[in-house]
Amino acid sequence: MTMTSNSAIYVTQHDDMIGASIVSALRRNGYENIILRSGDELDLSDETQVDRFFALEKPEYVFCFAGPHGGIIKNVTHPADLIYINLKIQCAILHSAYKYGVKKLLFMAVGCVYPIEAPQPIKEDSFMTGKMEPTSVAYSTARAAGIEMCRAYNVQYNTFFIPSVLANYYGPGDDYSDNGHVLASLLRKMCEARDLGKNELALWGTGEPKRQFMFVDDIADGAVLIMEKYEDTELVNIAGGQEISIAELAGALKKVTGYKGKLIFDSEKPNGAMRKLLDGGKLNALGFTSRISFEDGLKKVYDDYVNCTKGANDI
Repeated sequence: MTMTSNSAIYVTQHDDMIGASIVSALRRNGYENIILRSGDELDLSDETQVDRFFALEKPEYVFCFAGPHGGIIKNVTHPADLIYINLKIQCAILHSAYKYGVKKLLFMAVGCVYPIEAPQPIKEDSFMTGKMEPTSVAYSTARAAGIEMCRAYNVQYNTFFIPSVLANYYGPGDDYSDNGHVLASLLRKMCEARDLGKNELALWGTGEPKRQFMFVDDIADGAVLIMEKYEDTELVNIAGGQEISIAELAGALKKVTGYKGKLIFDSEKPNGAMRKLLDGGKLNALGFTSRISFEDGLKKVYDDYVNCTKGANDI
């Protein structure tokens, strides 16, 4: 079950940052037969449309990171959307992949599926051993269900569905709104505060929580490597990058953006999980190493934000 240059490979949501980076990684590695559909062309939450797509295209390999997601604000304000739509999409894709004989599928979840009190760094066997972080439990439950669905189909139908968990990712193409992940939304807030000449910027939480930030291209390289070399169906972390506190992240972003004001942490607002460091031992055993330093990654994200803002202002 090794991918070849002509294998039919489907990447979900290729217009999202994870999907786009996986497509780029595949093309760098010589894969030519990549199947892509935009959201306008294929509604992944519609089981009938997904079934028809798999019946027609018959992809052999599938990279699945589809469904709505976001940072702490979106998790707190839109939990029903996150659990409902993600469950619909996962059920449609995984069942069709089984039904139409997909050779290998990589299902990607994120670190919030692990228990909030899991030993750090978090190994794969911590999955389902405790309670999840309350602020993201709806989204986390949906993704955890996707992991269990992979396992169930592997047992009952002898499929080759690989569940994986991603470290906190960042990179060009991220959602810079309040609904986005912490790094992207904080970058936007800092740039706006700089441009408006604000002397202070209030941030959610204490600044003490730590996150493991992994550049999106490194995430994509890890995902492709798993599809090429991982010959198991047990859960595997896609982990690497740098672990820093939110306060340290804010300090690094101040340097990148040139913001000179004071940062104020609002301890009345939720922190989320205090630490989410994933163990990358399984991936490292396949020969994986991160390529992008945190400093270079931040510069790439800042340049992307500037270009996005310039483009929006030119319209």
